[in-house]
Amino acid sequence: MSLVYTTEQVELAEAVRRFVAERAPLSVVREVAGREAPFDVPLWRALSDELGLTGVIVPAKYGGAGGSVADLTVALRELGAGLVPSPLVASGVLAATALLASVDEDLKFTWLPRIADGSVIGALAVSEPEVEPWVPARPRTVVTGDGSGLRVSGRKSAVLNGPEADILLVHAADGGEAGLYLVEASAPGVVVERAKSIDPTRSLATVTFEECLAVPVAGDAAEILGRVVDATNLALVAEQVGAIKACLAMTVEYAQDRFTFGQPIGAYQGVKHKLADLYTSSALADAALRTATEAADQDSAELVLAAASARALTSPAYVRAAMTTMLLHGGLGFTWEHDAHFFYKNAIAGNVLFGGAAYQLERVATSLSL
Repeated sequence: MSLVYTTEQVELAEAVRRFVAERAPLSVVREVAGREAPFDVPLWRALSDELGLTGVIVPAKYGGAGGSVADLTVALRELGAGLVPSPLVASGVLAATALLASVDEDLKFTWLPRIADGSVIGALAVSEPEVEPWVPARPRTVVTGDGSGLRVSGRKSAVLNGPEADILLVHAADGGEAGLYLVEASAPGVVVERAKSIDPTRSLATVTFEECLAVPVAGDAAEILGRVVDATNLALVAEQVGAIKACLAMTVEYAQDRFTFGQPIGAYQGVKHKLADLYTSSALADAALRTATEAADQDSAELVLAAASARALTSPAYVRAAMTTMLLHGGLGFTWEHDAHFFYKNAIAGNVLFGGAAYQLERVATSLSL
């Protein structure tokens, strides 16, 4: 059951929380954000080698930890609270889920062990420029075949950790049918352009494929990507729940320490009400996350509804929480020197990443047959 975390999950959360405090505090995040590199490689290796987070949901037979979705979201909450930049969501969630949802055992045994140990970074190339929704039913990217194999041509946008990826799982159409294809990032014809992002803790890219050699991923592409969307929503919600809690803790501490007219600003009704609203958002988002996580671990038919609902609730709530954090810190909260703006940028980007509110509400409506 995911509604109440197990002793092992509580211990995992504590271990990740200590790791973030000791190895990846916001001062380190600020330093990494100021460099061209999107994440700290030694930190990434530590997430894999010391905590084993890169292979949490990968079954043991493929070299992973064989953990539950709840285990993963427990860890992501703590990483989200620290805004820790890493390719974990791109590789350990999106790419891993896509391969696991396929029926291609050869690709699973080839790539999942390397994703699980962090030696390979995977990325999902689905979005296309000026095309809605996030997962288009008919991608413009095409696949052609000849005597030398299948080749992918097209352009993908907003590829999370695309600049760092070793393999790319590409949504493309073979005639009238859409499928998923694996392309190695080092293959001739792959052109990766780092994209600008409002959020310095996330790495995005536009990737162009010019007749790149591709391997088909066996399985129903629509079903595979449906599972990926649900897993992505859960991962992002988990990070955002942790971030909302961090915003609340940061703001409560400031409201207790900042004095005006001889008393802390937290004593004023206007501040109290905003903090109460922030706490309510945190509690509701956490409840939605636990419900959706339970549906995922039970492989419930309610997963699509629960995951999309959690995302539709949490992402806007995080934006409001980040804005409140900046507001209640006064002029200090709007300066580059304060960490509040990192949460605000992360919230703004996360609100539309992998499908915004309209896309999530459409999934909710479809799951309810509306």
